[in-house]
Amino acid sequence: MVIVALAQGSIEAQTANGTAPQDAVCKVQKDEIEIYASFLKEKTVPHVQTVLVTKTGAYDVDVDEVNLQLAVKGHGIPVELRTDFKEKNKSSCLIEPFVGVMNLNFISTADRDRLFRTGWNEFHRKYGKDAVQVVLSRVAFNSEKTLALLHVAMGIDKMAAGGTLYLLEKRDGKWLIKSQIETWVT
Repeated sequence: MVIVALAQGSIEAQTANGTAPQDAVCKVQKDEIEIYASFLKEKTVPHVQTVLVTKTGAYDVDVDEVNLQLAVKGHGIPVELRTDFKEKNKSSCLIEPFVGVMNLNFISTADRDRLFRTGWNEFHRKYGKDAVQVVLSRVAFNSEKTLALLHVAMGIDKMAAGGTLYLLEKRDGKWLIKSQIETWVT
């Protein structure tokens, strides 16, 4: 329920049928989808169902504070990247379904909210006891598109969830995790 509460608090108003008003629709771009697919391929477990919420979570992650923690470890986040992250995550965007990740399911915020009216039990009945719910932020990039910043919230139960900010670097055409830091945990 923690992920549900975080995601609900940050998403703009929705109409009764669960869709955003026509003029407020923002769609995640292809370069961000590439990051999502790369990340999910690396982080998902083959036999576990991953359920991705199709609306980005506009998290209130203080990337400047997180940067200080990472800078102490020699992994500071460039200003340009932090600025892009803050700007992009002021609002949520639609993640259209994509292919290439095994056992990946997509769920709208409206369907997720209906499913979680009774808690995690219904989620586990539908997707399996080991299923994980994932909410992704928008992806920030540097101007050369060699660095990316992504916040990921994952949960498997009401007291088994957390958020992590990932700094990724593109090397030899692949996005690799350069550093990461936990932002919250239950």
